[in-house]
Amino acid sequence: MGSIVTRVFAFLSLHSSFFILHSSFFILLFLVSCNPTRRIPQGEYLLDSYQIKIDNRDIGRDQLSPFVRQKPNRKIFGARFHLWLYNSANPEKTNRWNEWLRRSGEEPVIWRRGMNRASVEQLNIFLRRKGYYYADITDSVVLKNNRANVIYNIRTGWAYTVNNITYSIADTSIARLILADTASSLIRRGMTFDEDVIRLESRRIETNLRNRGYFSFAADYVVPFADTIYHSRTVNIEITVRPFTERTLDNQAVEAPYPTYSIRSVKVNASLSMQNLVDPNSRRTEVSDTLEYGGVRFIIPQGFPVSASAIRNATFTTPGSLYRISDVQRTYQHLNGLRNFQLITQEFTEIPGQTGLLERELDCVINLLPLTRQGYGLELEGTNSEGNFGGGIRLLYHNRSLFGNAEFFELRLRGLIETLPRPDDRIISFRARLEYEAEATLTIPKFLLPIQSNLSNRFTQRYNPRTTFSVTYNYQQYPEYYVRTVFNTSIGYNWRGSDVNSHSVKPIDVVFVYLPPHYLQPDFEATLERFPFLRNSFRSHMIVSSSYTFIRDLRLRNPRRANSIYTRFNIESAGLLLNTFYRIIDPTRQTGNPYEMFGNNFSQFIKADIDFRYYYSIDNNNRMIFRTFAGVGIPYGNSKIAVENIHIGSGATNIIAAMPYEKKFHSGGANSMRGWRLRSLGPGSYRDTVLFTAHPNSTGDIKLEANIEYRFHLIWRMEGAVFMDAGNVWDSRKDHDRPGANFRFDRFYREIALSGGLGIRFDFNFLIIRADLGMKMFDPAGIGRWALTPKPNGNRIGWDDFNLSISIGYPFF
Repeated sequence: MGSIVTRVFAFLSLHSSFFILHSSFFILLFLVSCNPTRRIPQGEYLLDSYQIKIDNRDIGRDQLSPFVRQKPNRKIFGARFHLWLYNSANPEKTNRWNEWLRRSGEEPVIWRRGMNRASVEQLNIFLRRKGYYYADITDSVVLKNNRANVIYNIRTGWAYTVNNITYSIADTSIARLILADTASSLIRRGMTFDEDVIRLESRRIETNLRNRGYFSFAADYVVPFADTIYHSRTVNIEITVRPFTERTLDNQAVEAPYPTYSIRSVKVNASLSMQNLVDPNSRRTEVSDTLEYGGVRFIIPQGFPVSASAIRNATFTTPGSLYRISDVQRTYQHLNGLRNFQLITQEFTEIPGQTGLLERELDCVINLLPLTRQGYGLELEGTNSEGNFGGGIRLLYHNRSLFGNAEFFELRLRGLIETLPRPDDRIISFRARLEYEAEATLTIPKFLLPIQSNLSNRFTQRYNPRTTFSVTYNYQQYPEYYVRTVFNTSIGYNWRGSDVNSHSVKPIDVVFVYLPPHYLQPDFEATLERFPFLRNSFRSHMIVSSSYTFIRDLRLRNPRRANSIYTRFNIESAGLLLNTFYRIIDPTRQTGNPYEMFGNNFSQFIKADIDFRYYYSIDNNNRMIFRTFAGVGIPYGNSKIAVENIHIGSGATNIIAAMPYEKKFHSGGANSMRGWRLRSLGPGSYRDTVLFTAHPNSTGDIKLEANIEYRFHLIWRMEGAVFMDAGNVWDSRKDHDRPGANFRFDRFYREIALSGGLGIRFDFNFLIIRADLGMKMFDPAGIGRWALTPKPNGNRIGWDDFNLSISIGYPFF
């Protein structure tokens, strides 16, 4: 990584004219930075900055920043773009243009002394909450050139720590449960006193009791009292639970033990509509089908998309069971997982006449408002590959409950055509590059195993898994190369291990690739004969693999959290069991002669990759994303074949192994090295001057990549981005036909490509349209070349040094 940083700084120092290529962007920043105080009235000051200085490392500045009551105008790359927009409006005119500038911009923040005092007060309140009762906070301001720079100096002093924790609970049944669970308490002796932790402890006690039948208990009934002891700098905490009170028949308030609640009945009302949803008093239950299943009463109209059995399996609140808030939450989660309802509510009603009873009952009504069962869609797409224009159409169909048990079925049909000019024709004529694809997936909301067992049912209830069957057929006609068909079928299992962890297992994933020999173009066929590694990748073959994917996404735990981490790990193995089976039945097979299945070689490899992302929010307007990716694939066993190598001599053979083309790593494009077209970078320092110059297909067995992207909000729904990418792909084995393509520890760091650029995004909530303009900063091909250095033809820069990617969605979102 140090070498990459060195390369970046070397580039910036030796080739400062790189910035000229993005002149419009930096000229704009210059204009934005020009005199932002020109609209500030005489005697007033623009709040230019604020700074928090604190002597305690246990308190982060990001914790303190929300309590500063006056903050400067937003910045992008140090320039106040939104303030510039506002100042650009003519204050004497109210036409549409000037009103748009004011509305899109940001009014200047005028420094106010009173806001400083309010900030000091709020900071002091926050520090007292964290146990620093005697913090010293002072503010100072530097006024210069109509600008105000505010500094908050904080000396926290010593913090109070927790000494003794006692409980005062009159209700013995409640006291027994709370005291038995003190090992899970968030309050510990010796910890820094923190009021926020005490509030969380109150909610934890509430959850614990509501999981034990105490339906009427709430966190507000837990009243902590803190007694500070100055000379020892400690706090004694007494946690009091207020007694339960209720009204008697003569309207007298009396204290009583907290009652426990069980579920008397559960009713599922699936007869809701948008009309009676708006007016609850108009809800009707006159339906054509009322039944009871598994102890639950169902009111379901005819034609309802989901069966009573599927709903019952997703319902954990059951008649006769103790009330548990965890069952309520799991019911919401599993019913949402059926993907058939736009609204789910659970209403609990206490049965009248139970005053004074220690054990009481509740009636539960689950209201369901269904989504439309079937849906259709049509999408159009346009392509422009190397100036070859084309377009496609995608037909979409889905059925949310194909067989009535929330089986989600999706069908996608796609057709794409792209025009290719005939270079040998003097008269303009075209040939077409065609691609057709059909994909069908069926997702079943349970863990479907060949053998039904109680383990499967328990697993379904706990982890809400899905079983997915998928079939895909893809036809590709590249008139300059080949005709290729790909058939893929798989079965997979997906489940959530926790609120942030998810798992995916594909025990069977079969890919069959067929390249009819009579459709190979003569030039391309000659190329395959010349380069054995290509012959091994572009041949008919089968892949029978198994894979496992683990994802940990901390953003799911708290979507509003400023900083978060995303990690994805995947491992895939192919051909191991098949190769073992064939070795047993045919142990005399010679090395270099691969086994075949249904007349085609099957591949054997192991592949693993990891994707790590860190999301850092500077403020509400600016965000940084750091991403690293590393992957390696190793072909072995049945992937080895003996080929004749013309570079060695007539009749000489060479044993080579190659990953299947579909499983290799590639770089470049909209979501990778954005200075390069898709599959046009690498491998290593190899420069391809013969193959795929018009339709790049550079791939490798190893991939390393790192990305940094700075995202910022501009105006309306428009966002900007500045990014830098570093990475490449390599082959795992040396190939005489492609010097520099293989991975070597003593040189790979010199083959790390660099690209940078600017991007713009339009966020329409349901759709994000993105355009990124990337530039090659360092191209490792051949001897390597920095941008703007002379090329062999004498030119310094050309259109081939840039790549414009237009796509949907964020890169590495």
